[in-house]
Amino acid sequence: MATPQQVQELVAAVQSLNLEVQNLKAANTALQQRMMERERRSADLPSLPLVSGKFDDSPKRVKEFLDACNLHFSFRPQTFASDHAKVGFMITHMTGNALAWATPLLNQPDPVLQDYDAFKTLLQQTFLRTESTFLASEDLLDIRKGQSSLGQT
Repeated sequence: MATPQQVQELVAAVQSLNLEVQNLKAANTALQQRMMERERRSADLPSLPLVSGKFDDSPKRVKEFLDACNLHFSFRPQTFASDHAKVGFMITHMTGNALAWATPLLNQPDPVLQDYDAFKTLLQQTFLRTESTFLASEDLLDIRKGQSSLGQT
């Protein structure tokens, strides 16, 4: 059986916890209001089109596309706070073969969709490899035609 002093200590502890819970609820409400205000302000920002337009599969446009996306992300950090939001935005700005490349990632779903840096690296590996393969093929064709400057003196 508890002594009167132990009961008083328990009552004081419960009152202290109740006060702490009330303070946490107030802080939570204030944070929710700040988040709603931030989202409202973000929604009020005009939509910015990508300067480069939609990305197809042009190896020459990979860097331009990535730079335009990064610029867009820097203008709206609240909108693009997660890697998933960045990757989603990028995919919505793809067309043609680039969109065909990204679609299977969406259908799986692939973990790379949650990792902006991994997605960016995969995109670069895929489409920049295409450019070097294309250039190598052109060089090989020129050599076969005897039009290459390689080995000519």
